[in-house]
Amino acid sequence: IRKIWIARNAKECDYVTSLGYECYIKGSYKAIMHSLTAKCFIYTCYISDIGFQYSKNAIAINLWHGIPLKKIEFDITSGPLTRKFNGSNKSRLKHPEIYRPVDYVLCPSEFVYNYSYKTAFKITHKQLLKFPYPRNIYLKSLTLPKNQYYTFLYAPTWRDNKVDFINSKHLDLDKINQFCKEHNCLFKIKLHPNTKHSVDTTQYHHITFVDASKETNFYLAEADCLITDYSSIFFDYLVLNRPILFYVFDEEIYKSQNREIYSEVEDIDVGEKIYHLESLLNIMSSKLKGNDTLSVQRKNVIQLFNLDFDDKDNQHLIDTINNL
Repeated sequence: IRKIWIARNAKECDYVTSLGYECYIKGSYKAIMHSLTAKCFIYTCYISDIGFQYSKNAIAINLWHGIPLKKIEFDITSGPLTRKFNGSNKSRLKHPEIYRPVDYVLCPSEFVYNYSYKTAFKITHKQLLKFPYPRNIYLKSLTLPKNQYYTFLYAPTWRDNKVDFINSKHLDLDKINQFCKEHNCLFKIKLHPNTKHSVDTTQYHHITFVDASKETNFYLAEADCLITDYSSIFFDYLVLNRPILFYVFDEEIYKSQNREIYSEVEDIDVGEKIYHLESLLNIMSSKLKGNDTLSVQRKNVIQLFNLDFDDKDNQHLIDTINNL
C-alpha cells in the first residue's frame, strides 16, 4: 500500500516527512498527479482537503471528525451555515466539494447512523464503515504520568455567530483562578481553532490557554474532568469514562443563532448541565472531592455509541478499506 499525505503547507509537509511518510503540498505537481491516480481518498471532513477536482476516479472515504451533537451537513436547517447546504445552484457552484457524493463514511454505531449520518451525508447502510474513530483508539491507548494537580479542561465549541463569550461575565477568569488557587487545581482552556480571544493569560497562575492547533488527545488524556457545552468533544472523552460537565450559560441564544441540536442526543445524561458560574464552581468543588454520580449513565451511553471497543490498531478498518 502506498500511503501519501497531502499537506496544506510546507510546515505540515516537513513534519509528516520527518515521521517517515511520503508527503506533498496540496496543489503541487506531485500532489496533483498522485491525487489523480489514487484509488482511495481518505479524509476527516471534506474531500477538498486533498482536492475535489482530482477525485472523480477515487473512492471517497470520509472518516468525519466525531460523533455529532449539533446538526451537521445536510441536516443543518438554521444558522449561518444553512445557505451552504441548501442545495441551491449558488451553493453548488460555490461549494462543489460538499456535493461530491461520498462513497463510505466511518460511523461507530447504528444509533449514530440512524439519527444523523443517514440524512446528513445522504448515504445508505451499505456505505457505512462501522468501526471506532482512529483518533479515539489513539486516545484510549495514551498513558500519561499522573497529574500533580487535579486538572479541569474547558473545551467550548465554536460559535457560528462569532460572539465573544471568553470575555463575558459567564467566564470570570479572576473568580475561576481564585477558586483553583484555593483548591490547588488547574483550569486549562482549549478553544476551537476559529475562536479568538484577547485575554492576558500571564496574570493567572492556575489558568492556561493551551495551543488550539496542537493535538487535542493529549489534553483530553491528561484531564481529570472535561467541561464543555455543545461540543461533540465529550463523545471523544467518554472513551476514558471520566467526569463531564456541561456549562451551557448561553443555551437559548446558541440554539437560536447557531445550530440545532439533534433531539435524539440533546438530553443524554452523562454530566451535570450548568447555567451559572457559581454553580459551576460548586460542582467543580464536588468533583475534587471525588463525587461522581453519573458513572452508571456514562457506561450506558458508552455502550449505545459503541465506545467500549478493544481495537488497538485499526486493523479491522484497514482490512475493510483494502478490500473495497
